[in-house]
Amino acid sequence: MVEYLVREIPESYQYNAAHLKANKDDIEVLVLGSSQSMNAINAAIVDAPTLNLASGDQHHDTDFKIAKALLPRFPKLKTVVLEVSYNHFEQQHNGSDFWKNSVYLEYYGINNFDHNTYFKDRSLFLAQHTLFSNKLYNYYVKNERNTGFNGYGFDTLNFNGTFHKWDYNESIIAKRNFKINLNPSLDTWHTNSELFIEILDYFRSKNIQVIVVQVPMHKSFLAKRDPLILLRKNEIVTHIKTKYPEVIHVNHEEDTLRFIVRDFINPSHLNPKGAAKFTKILSGVINRQR
Repeated sequence: MVEYLVREIPESYQYNAAHLKANKDDIEVLVLGSSQSMNAINAAIVDAPTLNLASGDQHHDTDFKIAKALLPRFPKLKTVVLEVSYNHFEQQHNGSDFWKNSVYLEYYGINNFDHNTYFKDRSLFLAQHTLFSNKLYNYYVKNERNTGFNGYGFDTLNFNGTFHKWDYNESIIAKRNFKINLNPSLDTWHTNSELFIEILDYFRSKNIQVIVVQVPMHKSFLAKRDPLILLRKNEIVTHIKTKYPEVIHVNHEEDTLRFIVRDFINPSHLNPKGAAKFTKILSGVINRQR
């Protein structure tokens, strides 16, 4: 019974799975990445048939596994959208024990485990019991159901973050602390950079167009970035532009003119209003390649 109730809560995965199943023969664009791309790209307003499988804490190693598993299912796939954020190259990969592996197995039929699966691997509750216990309590006891997922798994009502709480007051926002990586790791940078190059080589071999996106960040986030992490991220991006001229870059990470405070949930995530702006930009880029 608990497992049944848990499956009722991750609505975005349910809609993604239904969209994948119904449209796999027509999907032209696959979006991967973390919660930043999940919140920034509304597949419903991309002109090309699009599936957005970005999700919270999802790193490049998981993106790669998902892409390789789904490529044979998508005969019309032309484009893959990959995310490169400030933190991507100096944050540890998810690894084979990533708790969301159970989610991917349950909803998308993708085995990201390093073994043949058995019943426990499908248990979302056992994979992250604290998270899902809280979700069960909030959903069924507190009756918190203020979501508005469309048929593409995008939450159209996702406005109630810290910026909304602080009434989008720039003075208050500037004084607040938030989660940001300030610990450079050269070893991690090397490992992650090498994998990203491997990913680009893979898609080049499959003749798949890659679009690398850098999603808008609020100026409060931009101001607190570690200079060394930022420098090394920019170095790998420059290397990619040289070695892979066919890769398209859509970089609005520092676009503080077009993306204003009311476009954000918090310092590093767009709300649906900001997502509409960014998705239209991305859709225009995709259209020019069709």
